[in-house]
Amino acid sequence: MTSDEVVRRLRAFEQGRALPRGETLRVARLADPAALVLAFVRMGGESAPWGVAFGSPDKAPQILTVPEPRNRDHVAAMIARFAPVLLAHVHHPQHSRYGPDPDAVIPPFQLWLPNDAHVEMLHHLAYAYTFTRFGEASRWTLLQALGRACGWLFREAQRPGQTIVMSCARQLTECYTFPAETTRQGHTAFLLAWLQPDGDKDSRAAAASLAEQSPVSTNVDPAFERDELEPYVEMFNQGRAQNDSASIERATRRIDKLLNEELRRRFDIAVATLRALRSDPRRENQGFAVLVRESMAEHRLQYRRMERKKDDADDGPAFTPSPETDRHPSAAGSRYYVHEASQDLRDTLLVHDDRELQAELVASGRAIAGTIIDVWDEGQGRKTCPVWVVESNGDLPLRLREDSELCVVGLRDRRVRIRSLEKTPEVRYRFELEVVGLPTVPRGNSNVLPAKDPRHKGQPIVLVKPSMDQIARRKSRMIWNRDVPGAWLTHSVPQVPEADLPGDVGEDLSEIKDR
Repeated sequence: MTSDEVVRRLRAFEQGRALPRGETLRVARLADPAALVLAFVRMGGESAPWGVAFGSPDKAPQILTVPEPRNRDHVAAMIARFAPVLLAHVHHPQHSRYGPDPDAVIPPFQLWLPNDAHVEMLHHLAYAYTFTRFGEASRWTLLQALGRACGWLFREAQRPGQTIVMSCARQLTECYTFPAETTRQGHTAFLLAWLQPDGDKDSRAAAASLAEQSPVSTNVDPAFERDELEPYVEMFNQGRAQNDSASIERATRRIDKLLNEELRRRFDIAVATLRALRSDPRRENQGFAVLVRESMAEHRLQYRRMERKKDDADDGPAFTPSPETDRHPSAAGSRYYVHEASQDLRDTLLVHDDRELQAELVASGRAIAGTIIDVWDEGQGRKTCPVWVVESNGDLPLRLREDSELCVVGLRDRRVRIRSLEKTPEVRYRFELEVVGLPTVPRGNSNVLPAKDPRHKGQPIVLVKPSMDQIARRKSRMIWNRDVPGAWLTHSVPQVPEADLPGDVGEDLSEIKDR
């Protein structure tokens, strides 16, 4: 935790409630038709879902369960019923109302899950079904499509700044500071209890402790599973062994009823999170418009394009990523740089529309908040070279140095380079800054003064680090170039017997051996 986070946590403890984090809301809020809420439960120790609840946040969920989650045929049949809904929501080319064109303009959408445990279930589904050939061809074709979709969703959930896969607990802790230990903040119902507007510190703490007693993750309470569910699972298995249809039907109904209650509670918690974030009076950070566009670009390149088997000169060949491990070194390197670019873009983008974030950076010495005290132009002829002198509080720490590049808050394209810095006798930092980006005015915006305009004198200014995401993006594209030194390392697949996969592995390595 940073010092700012410690202070915010202590203030939350003092006031006995969750405190807004930031001047703006750090989540993209889409309308109900663009959101799909999804929740799972599973038997302890198993990776296959025991039941799944899904639907729009403004409607009752559809709930599917199986009496015996260790029967993979029953689970596959259940997932096959769920698959068309998820595939339509993520706009699989064969299930989207926008058709199969990978370049079709798809509106933003989101998948909301109660917490990170439910996000991890997407990985389990990808592992189980991406290369399955179990059962009839019509079913495993559908399950394979679902497995690929879940694999992409799980990978996208790990990319910084993405706006598609929304873990409710993660979104709440991003938007609020809670008076609780970090280890307790993965429980979504616990967090929601701290957000209740009524009552005092003690009543909120009591409500949070009570909510924490009911599990929100994919596992049900062990005692509940042992005492309530396990007897009926045994009844179901015995009924199948003895061909007792009455016992099978009774056990199935009872298990379905119990799991329905568990799934509905998790679904409702996710919906309550969505409603709480939408009712927050803070406005959405303007930077999220850019992050949403980036997420939809990733959806087009990393999902729709892959499903259509369409290669891309900048983003690489189309192939099916392994849910188990990386089998494509070029893709691994490329995605590393994409994640690096995404993190940089998110960190530098949101600060322009949030004064609290700006204050945090200034307090840590990673930004400058000061006043322009002098302006002149060193340009010759038609070329302009504006120079500013900025003074700021010298009592604050400073992690910037000469030649560091910064940009103006609210005008990201106007960049400055620190020529020199000194500390004055009045305990002020004095920076001499050369304007190296956007020295004139942006097209179509007459409200911005040229950098050399003397009217900048006396104006307050905040300078932060600019985004360097395009550098990492260029590196990501360059990895696909085979005509550079080291390409043998990132573009080759080992041609030795030990590199061959066993026959029971469903992946087709011919997809990538020639890439």
